[in-house]
Amino acid sequence: MGGAAFLNACGDDDSGSTDSAGGTSGDTTAGSTADTTAATDSGSGASTPAATAGTIKIGYVTPQTGALAPFGEADAFVLGALREQFASGVDIGGTLYDIEILDRDSESNSNTAATVAQELIVQDGVQLMCVAQTPDTTVPVVQACTNNEIPVLSNNAPWQPHYLGIGGVLGAEGEPPLASKWNYHFFWGLEDVIQVFLSMWADVAPGGVVGAMWPDDPDGNAWSDPNVGFPPALEAAGHTLVDPGRFPLGTTDYTAQISQFKDANVEIVTGVMIPPDFGAFWAQCQQQGFQPTAVTLGKCLLFPGAVASYPNPIGLSSEIWWSNLYPTTSSLTGQTSAELATAYEESTGQQWTQPVGYVHSLFEVAIDALQRAGGAEDKEALLEAFATTNLDTIAGTVDFMNSVVPQITKTPLIGGQWVESEEWDVELSIATNEEFPAVPVAGPLVPIAY
Repeated sequence: MGGAAFLNACGDDDSGSTDSAGGTSGDTTAGSTADTTAATDSGSGASTPAATAGTIKIGYVTPQTGALAPFGEADAFVLGALREQFASGVDIGGTLYDIEILDRDSESNSNTAATVAQELIVQDGVQLMCVAQTPDTTVPVVQACTNNEIPVLSNNAPWQPHYLGIGGVLGAEGEPPLASKWNYHFFWGLEDVIQVFLSMWADVAPGGVVGAMWPDDPDGNAWSDPNVGFPPALEAAGHTLVDPGRFPLGTTDYTAQISQFKDANVEIVTGVMIPPDFGAFWAQCQQQGFQPTAVTLGKCLLFPGAVASYPNPIGLSSEIWWSNLYPTTSSLTGQTSAELATAYEESTGQQWTQPVGYVHSLFEVAIDALQRAGGAEDKEALLEAFATTNLDTIAGTVDFMNSVVPQITKTPLIGGQWVESEEWDVELSIATNEEFPAVPVAGPLVPIAY
């Protein structure tokens, strides 16, 4: 279903997968051995697919259930569409190959992510791993791939917590070292989200008192870092920081933090919380009469379904990594961002969500590198292909020859605010576009109405 909508939006393409059903479970794959055999043994005829030279297995680990499940909402659609597109094989260096995508659920648990990655490598024999959706997922998967010497492509995790988590070092003298020979990663960094947040706050509370909700997890520890995180940037911008300290994921009572914010006359709340935790925090803010001018957080305010479930969601704000307004086009399908978002909505009946673009872009880069490497058999050739990547994707340009630290490059980031919608419960309104001026701004951030 997802694949059909996807292909209708972009026209026919001879590349595709053997699983036209586009299933979502780890056992639903593209280009199965049985299908490959059928294609090879079939007689001639106009409807008979060409024989393929073999199968390239790509693993994909993502949180499909648990607290981070909103990050995986787009997987069924994107993987289903790709599997359908790859159904007839993919031209890799002049040779037709089946592409088999084996996806596994991390269950929003870092230990599970490591376990399923190991299983994909050892039991299923994947030759290339793809992984996305926060450092909680990317870091353990990259570590498993590094230990097993398997190339791994990752995105959708700010580059600092990802890089530090896989063994990188920042702040020391000299150039930052290579963290893992086997990993290439693309996404924005803390410096980008800091600038986006500061830009939006300048319209409602310049120099205001900022209360921070940074949990005790890889993102929270990186965002609160006194060297590369928010604290020095907030001070430099004239803001006063109120930081109640790290708190464990799954906290249900935020009375202490809210009381501290009220006592300090906090005007802006920021942080990086998972959706269930923010839902509890924001409900308690309403109950306890805490009414900040702006509430701008990462993770929890990215997804329309989650945002619509919160009390008083209008006016909440966040970073935006991908939008249906992005002036970008898929290198795989020729779809524009608007067409991809529309295909998702028509296929699922749900509002487009930011991971649609980034999951799609992950496989754009993977297929491009495989084609230039001539396949996945030669690991060194595949790594070299990633190193020389300079590809315009649906998420923006991915250029590993222009890295921020070895083998990690950045993609653009903008910011926006949730507003009322005629079609949906809420929708994103672009408020700042300094890193990507081609995306139109609807208007500045406005104070939350209570």
